Amino acid sequence: MAKKDNKEEVAEVTEVAEVEEVKDTKKTTKKTTKAKAETQPEAEEVVPAAPQEETTAVTTEEVKPVEDSVEVSVERKLVALYTLQKVDSKIDEIRAYRGNLPLEIQDMEDEIAGLETRIANFKEESKKHQKDISDYKIKIKETEALIKKYEDQQNNVRNNREYDSLTKEIEYQTLDIQLSEKRIKEITAKDNEVAAKVADAQMRLTELKASLKEKKDELHSLVEGTEKEEEQLLQRSAECEKLVEERLLVAYKRIRKNARNGLAVVGIFDEACGGCFNRIPPQHQLDICTHKKIIVCEYCGRILVDKGIIAQYHE
Repeated sequence: MAKKDNKEEVAEVTEVAEVEEVKDTKKTTKKTTKAKAETQPEAEEVVPAAPQEETTAVTTEEVKPVEDSVEVSVERKLVALYTLQKVDSKIDEIRAYRGNLPLEIQDMEDEIAGLETRIANFKEESKKHQKDISDYKIKIKETEALIKKYEDQQNNVRNNREYDSLTKEIEYQTLDIQLSEKRIKEITAKDNEVAAKVADAQMRLTELKASLKEKKDELHSLVEGTEKEEEQLLQRSAECEKLVEERLLVAYKRIRKNARNGLAVVGIFDEACGGCFNRIPPQHQLDICTHKKIIVCEYCGRILVDKGIIAQYHE
């Protein structure tokens, strides 16, 4: 599908270039026809010498700039396209760098919210542990009181049967106390682990809040520092767009949108396309250097410019 889009873009840009070439041919034909029309009356009618030279001079002055304007027009469009590409790339860099900061800030805020929720849950768990420990301690006290009561009753028993029954009850309550003490130790160990987790989370939370403040300050200063530069670049981009035909501009934007790095206009480096790095045929290289028409890469559809166009670019 991407290859199909590239072919369409190549066809569209090539069509624009062919229209330019047709315009050039029509203007050259017009010049030849006009010159013939002026030389024919010389054979049929007698025209004074001075006026004839003046007419010829006027005709030459009118036709010559037309050819130059066509050649310069294509070159200017290539320079404008390359300048537009460089300006748009700088805008992309500014927006990309600024675009990462809000995402980082959002991630930090989400992590802080998660840590705060986690700390709150740990604290609730710790409260539950403390309540359980308190309940077990109360139970131990009640059991101890019950054992003392049974021991007092043993002194007033009337037979061995009652004595054995109270002894078994005292043993059972003693085991219950031992079980409660074991539960208290287990809960205390868990509570210590929770306390350690809370301490780690609090430390991480403090670090994140400090980093978040730094990122917000950086974003604020970055927006203030690049806002003016971005406005100037956008203004320059709009000026460059005015020098490019609408159809060519549409093709440029489409290529730029589909390209990963946003490059629609690239130079030739080591006889290869600066976008896809495929080799460019020698005839195409010659056409690119003459600046007579706009040439696009056969593989990626990017508009190609030579070192002469690149040299005319100014920051």
